[in-house]
Amino acid sequence: MNDKDLRVIKTKRALSQSLATLLVQQSFSSITVNQICNESLIHRTTFYKHFYDKYDLLIYLITDITKDYFSTDLKERINSPFAVIEKTNDITELKRIKAMQEGDKEFERTIANHFIRVLQNDIKENEHRISMDSDIPPELIFYVFGATLFGFTEWIREHNIDLPSQEIDHYFHKLINIKVTDEK
Repeated sequence: MNDKDLRVIKTKRALSQSLATLLVQQSFSSITVNQICNESLIHRTTFYKHFYDKYDLLIYLITDITKDYFSTDLKERINSPFAVIEKTNDITELKRIKAMQEGDKEFERTIANHFIRVLQNDIKENEHRISMDSDIPPELIFYVFGATLFGFTEWIREHNIDLPSQEIDHYFHKLINIKVTDEK
């Protein structure tokens, strides 16, 4: 399927806008593909030509909403991951969605895992800029970074941690000692 085809763009936009509308009305875990299709006036078969499931569509929607925030400097994204994620709370549309989805574990885990994957890909694509102990295999940092981010998001959610993002980033870097160097 050609992602540059206008029909594909319009179909994906209609589906993602329908999901966004539903997300401010009810919890993500209760939304069905049928509801999304009815809201967007698009047949289920067409939905499955573009997305695997509602989780795939949610990632597409969140990626679209947050694209400007994840275009920030790599150094800032890796060195201050929780501050960067907190900045996404400034996005009005995402703020409205998060308000309705608060407490929906499916939604929260899907979003957290998406942000972790984005940051892990940053690490993988920029291994040459990561400074760390030379005894540690560079490819290992990809997994450790992601697992630590996931652990922090679970800790924050499970224990209702309400600390400033800078303090969480500080704790994060006490546990994982990597830094991003400037581009050479």
